[in-house]
Amino acid sequence: MTETLNTMLQYFSNSKLAGSYFLLFLVSIVLLYYMNKEKNVWFIMYGIVLLVVVVMNPIVVWVLAQVFPVLSTYRPLTLLVPILFYIPFAATELAERLKSRKIRHLVVLILVFLIFVAGNMCGLVTKYSVSDNNVTTSEEKKIVEYLNKIHPAMVLADESIIPAISARADAIPLFYGRDLWMANLDTGIMDGYNEEAYTLFDAMKNSEENAEFIAETAAEYSCDVIIMDYYDEAPLLLKAYKLEEKTNNYLIYVLK
Repeated sequence: MTETLNTMLQYFSNSKLAGSYFLLFLVSIVLLYYMNKEKNVWFIMYGIVLLVVVVMNPIVVWVLAQVFPVLSTYRPLTLLVPILFYIPFAATELAERLKSRKIRHLVVLILVFLIFVAGNMCGLVTKYSVSDNNVTTSEEKKIVEYLNKIHPAMVLADESIIPAISARADAIPLFYGRDLWMANLDTGIMDGYNEEAYTLFDAMKNSEENAEFIAETAAEYSCDVIIMDYYDEAPLLLKAYKLEEKTNNYLIYVLK
């Protein structure tokens, strides 16, 4: 449950600044209510219930992720929010209520401009709308693609690469997530991490000195892959692991 909440918060943190279509979705619901609440009541309730009961409910998200593992990345589930249906529907109803043709055309132009701006000018302007956390580097993409290719049963990863794996990989299980080191993230929910998890987390901060300990402990917990900080003279064989890939910042060891 904690990992599900962590994934949801991570996705929200990485996407909330990349456009304002969700805000327009909420504005559309308000407009539909005030323009004709009798006609649109069920349409409005559908959007609200779907959002609150399913998409924003960590319990439901966790259950769905157990039944359909692909949903554990959370991103596919957010596609259930019918943003691209509500916004044009509300805009059409608003335009139809305007009797003056000139005013109607002006309002339509304003709406088109707002949608254009909400989408970061169709991706042309991102400097002030996309945070650094939103950007997945080519190095991170390469690592995620490699993990998706081999699809390990368990990955022990350095904390700096975990957000990219959580957000982009295809439901790759992690030995620990961000909830291990982010204080108060789980709001009191027991995360179930044992002492070894915290010890490994500390050891991963200095992978060169603790490489053998990391490999021994990771093997005990059946971690198929270790992704640690890059260091010079890293051995090709590290206990039960073999160095399969390396990038500018990371070493990827795979269980032999």
